[in-house]
Amino acid sequence: MHLFSLLLALLVLVPIGVLFFECMAAVAFRQPRRPDVLGDRRPRLAVLVPAHNEERLVATTLETLQPELAEGDRILVVAHNCTDGTASVAREAGALVHEAADDGTGGKPDAVTAGLEALDQDPPEIVAIIDADCTVEPGSLEALARAAARTQGPVQGIYLFRAPEGSSGTNPVSKLALTVKNWVRPLGLHHLGLPCLLNGSGSAYPFEVLRKAPHGKGSIAEDYQLSIDLALVGHPTRFCPGARILSELPTQERTAYKQRKRWEHGHLQLFLRTAPRLLLRGFFGGNLPLFVPPLAFLVLFWLVAFLLGGLVWLAGEGSTAGLFVLAGGALLFLSILGSSLRFLGLRETASILFRVPLYVAWKVPLYLAYLFNREKRWTKTSRDVDPAPSDDT
Repeated sequence: MHLFSLLLALLVLVPIGVLFFECMAAVAFRQPRRPDVLGDRRPRLAVLVPAHNEERLVATTLETLQPELAEGDRILVVAHNCTDGTASVAREAGALVHEAADDGTGGKPDAVTAGLEALDQDPPEIVAIIDADCTVEPGSLEALARAAARTQGPVQGIYLFRAPEGSSGTNPVSKLALTVKNWVRPLGLHHLGLPCLLNGSGSAYPFEVLRKAPHGKGSIAEDYQLSIDLALVGHPTRFCPGARILSELPTQERTAYKQRKRWEHGHLQLFLRTAPRLLLRGFFGGNLPLFVPPLAFLVLFWLVAFLLGGLVWLAGEGSTAGLFVLAGGALLFLSILGSSLRFLGLRETASILFRVPLYVAWKVPLYLAYLFNREKRWTKTSRDVDPAPSDDT
C-alpha cells in the first residue's frame, strides 16, 4: 500500500510540476501587447473559416475579419454539409464560399481539407483558420501571418472564451480553466522558448506545411493531434501572443457539458496514450504540454492521491507519499491562484475560487463517462437555441 501511494503521489506530482513551471513562467514575465515582427513584407494570406449551419454567427465573424485583410488576402468560408443559409450569408458579407458535402463523420478536419483543396488553384503563402463563431481583435491576422512566415511552421494565437452576461454556475470557472490552458500555459512555454499545442480557433500555417498534414484525423482532439503530427515532421507549434481570438461559452449547462466532454475526452486520450509513447521516443520538448491533463481532472487526481496518502499515514506505514502530495497541492494552488490574479484580476478571482468545488464535482460524471461512455467521434457543440446537434465547430 505504501509503495502504491508513493507511486501515485509521484505520478500526480509530475503534471502538477509541469503546470507550475509553465504558469510561473507566464506570471513572471511581462507580455508585450504586440511583439515586434521581423521583416517588412506581409505574406499573402487566406483565412479559412470552416462552418456548419452558422448563418446566425458567421456574418459577425466576417465583420471582424474584413478590416484585417491586406491587398491580395482573401477569406474562404467552407460551408460544410450546411442545411441553412450559411453560404448565402457569407457571400453577402463579401467572403468567397466553397460548399462541401460528405458523409458528415469527419467534422471540422474534413471541412478544413475541403477548403485547402479549393485553395490549391491559387495557393496563398499563409493560411489562417478561424472558426465561424469567433471574433478577432485588431492586428491579430497581421500577427499570425507574419509569425507563421517567420517560423515557417504553425503558430497559435490566444484563444479565449467569454462567460455570457449574468453567467452563473460553472461558467466562470470554465473561463479560468480555459484561460490557463489557452493563454497562461502557452505564454509560459513561449517565454521559455518551447513549443505549445494548437488549441482550436486562431492558428496559422505556411500553406504547403498544412496542405501535407493529416489534419488531426483519427482523434476527436483534432487540434492537439495535428500539433503532434506536425511536430513529428519538424514543425512544432509556436505561440503568437500578438493575436487574440474570442468566443463565448454556452449559457446552458447541458450544452456546456457536451462541449467539455468532447474536448476533455480527446485531451485525456492523448494524455494517457500519446504522451508516454512520445516520451519513449525521446520527443520531450514538443511533448511537454501533453503531460498536463485537464485542470479539473488534475484536481481530482490530486484528491485521490491525498486521500490514499492520508490512509497510509493513519495506518502508520510512512508519511513520504503524503509529503509529496502536500507539495503537489501547494504547487497546484499557487499555479491556479497566480494565473487567475495575473490574467483575470483580483475581483474575478474572488468570485471564481468559491465555485471551484462545484466545478470539479460537475466534472466527475464527465470523467466517469470516459470509462463507460467515451466520446469517440467529432460532434459539433450545438448552439443554445439549436434544435439539434450538428457536426463542425
